Amino acid sequence: MKELTPILENYLETIYNLSREKNHKSAIRITDIAEELGRSKASVNTAIKSLAELGHLHHEHYGDIELTESGKSIGRDLAERHDIFFHFLKNVLGVEESLADKEACLIEHTMSKDTVNKFKAFLCGFCKSNMLKK
Repeated sequence: MKELTPILENYLETIYNLSREKNHKSAIRITDIAEELGRSKASVNTAIKSLAELGHLHHEHYGDIELTESGKSIGRDLAERHDIFFHFLKNVLGVEESLADKEACLIEHTMSKDTVNKFKAFLCGFCKSNMLKK
């Protein structure tokens, strides 16, 4: 049985973000993902096949890609994690935007859900206290 690796998580997050951007107006295709991630269509195909085997998406050969409920849930969670860490790195620590984006991507795959929730609560409190000081 395959497991969900950080690389496969990146694919799920990308598909989730693409589906939000397209707002269900058009289908997500292998080409969309390859362009977004800067990967070959062959690499994307391999990842899509693995994600389908894990039950996180549906994909007919040469067809549209659709996340299952588990795929949407994981994608949403990863996107939120990314946003939290990106915001912290860029706006609290002052890390340059492209570096903050890359490093948020690394962090989002390594922390437990409990630690992420505590980090989110800390960040919300930090932001509120700084808003009150202004």
